[in-house]
Amino acid sequence: MNPAQSSSDFRILIVNPFGIGDVLFSTPLIRAVRKAFPGSWIGYLCNRRTERILRNNPHLDELFIYEKDEFVQLWRTSSWRCLGDLWRLLRRIRRSRFDLALDLSLGERYGLILKLLGVRQRIGFNYRRRGRFLTERFSIDGYHDVHVVEYYRRLLHFMGIGLRETSLELAVLAEDREWTGEWLARHGLADGQPLVGIVPAGGASWGIDASFRRWSFEGFAAVGDALVERHGARVILFGEASDASICQTVARLMKHPTMDMSGQTSLGQFVSLLGRLDLVICNDGGPLHLAVSQGVKTVSIFGPVDPSVYGPSISSPSRHWTVFREDLPCRPCYHQFKLPPCPYERACLTTIEPGEVIEACEALLSDHGGPLVG
Repeated sequence: MNPAQSSSDFRILIVNPFGIGDVLFSTPLIRAVRKAFPGSWIGYLCNRRTERILRNNPHLDELFIYEKDEFVQLWRTSSWRCLGDLWRLLRRIRRSRFDLALDLSLGERYGLILKLLGVRQRIGFNYRRRGRFLTERFSIDGYHDVHVVEYYRRLLHFMGIGLRETSLELAVLAEDREWTGEWLARHGLADGQPLVGIVPAGGASWGIDASFRRWSFEGFAAVGDALVERHGARVILFGEASDASICQTVARLMKHPTMDMSGQTSLGQFVSLLGRLDLVICNDGGPLHLAVSQGVKTVSIFGPVDPSVYGPSISSPSRHWTVFREDLPCRPCYHQFKLPPCPYERACLTTIEPGEVIEACEALLSDHGGPLVG
């Protein structure tokens, strides 16, 4: 496909049913498609959680929301209503008459549906031979060695376009920016002291496996105390409402007072607050990538997951330090989208010392950034 063939009636659908991090990884792809096809109509199929990430993306024209859990719950109460809502969603997509779909789902279900809905060109990954309903496919056995953004770049080759700008993109609403300014002033946090955010839990997409990628609460508390003592930092704990007990534990372990904001902000307010911080310290997951999208310096702790694949955006590496155990032959053990049982009691995380993380934080707070491995 030649980008020069772009026209105002060319219609493109991007499909990504995954979590916040994966959707943010797709924002460079969205931007590249818009740049190559400036007059086209671009739609995006996502879930309810990531709708808030894409709602204000300036390069998208339409969102389609498919939330599996909502349909499952509706099916239990009324199968007819469930089928009716699903039919209305599919009819909306069909009426949009998309010419091309970029399927990032890694499965065959969406490829089949897109074919049945009349999308002529269907580009995606042939993971475990699940790309049989795609017209152009890139065979993979998982994401390895290179960043997810790079895998998305390779799909764009089928469209004859490149991806040069790899920065993540997430717009902040004026109302959220205004709320943030008022909140900081009200709590005396706009006085120039370093503001450090700690997110000790992480994203929700891992579900019951989330604990296997978390660094210790004692470690986060020790880092927070060190930054208060050495840099006069003001520390804010962040998390969802379900993370409240975790944030309370970290606050209790700290010797110095901190502010616990778990469950007290909307996603937009959280993102806006991130943008006003000097540093964010977290595990790997959605909050890390939200911070990266706002240009905030980050220190992230990685255990079973490879940071070269799922780490901070591949742009501006000097602003994002990843701390992990490079000397353990068993890591990264997260392969082919599966986390195996650990016979070593999560040594990849339990052996990371607070001093390593503090060193990374101090380097960034002193503007002497650079990549770090443990």
